Amino acid sequence: MNLKTFDKSTRLMKQADLAIQGQPLQGNTNTTVIGILDCTQYGNASIIQNLVCGIRQTGGVAPTFNLTNFTDLQRLSPATAKYAYDFYKALATNVAGIIRTQMLDGVVAVVDNYVTGLGVLLGCTKTNCPVLLMPTGINHNYDVCLIEAAGKIATREIKASDIEKVADTYAHSNGTPSIDTLTMDFYHMVEAFELSIPGTALMTTNSGETLNLALTTSNKIMEMANDIITTKRLISKRTLNEKLAQYQTAGGSIAGLLMFKNIFEAVDVKVSPNMYQSLKTTLADQAYVVSDSTAPLTMTGTAWVYSTIADAITALASNAIDNGIVVLQCCTACDVSIVAHTIKAMGKADSIALMTDGFCAATPVLTIANITPDGYANQDFANIQNGDEIEIDVTKGRININVNSKDLKVRAKRNILKKRETYF
Repeated sequence: MNLKTFDKSTRLMKQADLAIQGQPLQGNTNTTVIGILDCTQYGNASIIQNLVCGIRQTGGVAPTFNLTNFTDLQRLSPATAKYAYDFYKALATNVAGIIRTQMLDGVVAVVDNYVTGLGVLLGCTKTNCPVLLMPTGINHNYDVCLIEAAGKIATREIKASDIEKVADTYAHSNGTPSIDTLTMDFYHMVEAFELSIPGTALMTTNSGETLNLALTTSNKIMEMANDIITTKRLISKRTLNEKLAQYQTAGGSIAGLLMFKNIFEAVDVKVSPNMYQSLKTTLADQAYVVSDSTAPLTMTGTAWVYSTIADAITALASNAIDNGIVVLQCCTACDVSIVAHTIKAMGKADSIALMTDGFCAATPVLTIANITPDGYANQDFANIQNGDEIEIDVTKGRININVNSKDLKVRAKRNILKKRETYF
């Protein structure tokens, strides 16, 4: 539903309804209303102020909304990271509700991670509302921090349980918030599809460039709102291959493609399965290779099963695993790159592979990620156990396990821990 499809009388009636509820809409019926969504943890008052100023200069109205940030929820409960998928689905519903009730002609969202960014995009796509993202909190040295942390874990300079503090410590010493590799991939993907102003993925947070970018973003979203340039128009079958090529040229990995699958589905665009480098397996409906070109193409070994990143890193750092397949279950929408980097730092990239239902950027370790149904679904992947023999063969595009389907079904009946719980 886009406001440009409303006739004047319909909009007047809606305004009256909102006024009765104590939510009067600013401006007159011909005013372009652009909602500004602040989805960041620490707030960006200067950026928000510049966005409001820019929209008003071009004749629009800019109500602002603060949305709960995923990082806030993650800090409240470590388990929240496991439910990131549910979070961005719930956020999409919230955003769609704001667009409908406030009759927004467009949206600008200030985001600092891919989970909230996906939620905003999905909500705007479903309501056919023009949207631009204003990324913030970018730190281009995060990968260096991650590799250094993995090296310190391998030499036992830091404990696996301290890994969550590493990024915060690094960010504090560098004066900018940390950001994971997956969010960088997300930013590059957003920029390739013209859902943000060119250059946003390279900006440093709270710099003069960022504030100027806010004004540019304001002007652009007003143009998009007036011309009804929605996500469905930007991500079209005609321009898809060109924009994906632009994304890959900017250094984007397959992780960004996988993150955008729900967006592609929402705009009725199909991406060639070959671009995802998927594997056939009886363990799940879908499994994707995210390794880079230096990783081994085949691996056979014993399964080492963990449900948290910290447990897997602890086992690796204590030399409990010499070879085999590390299976990370129940890590939906989590970045498990630190596990892959730790395997590399331990010098075991040729003897240990990684399988997970979480996200992982391109790594030098054979890594199969984004496995669905995930570990919460209590299907075959959820019922892999320690000691199972797993064979991964990328050259043949398959994953095999030495457990027959009948035994896996028996395990599923006994497994009461890995049935999905939804908190949103």
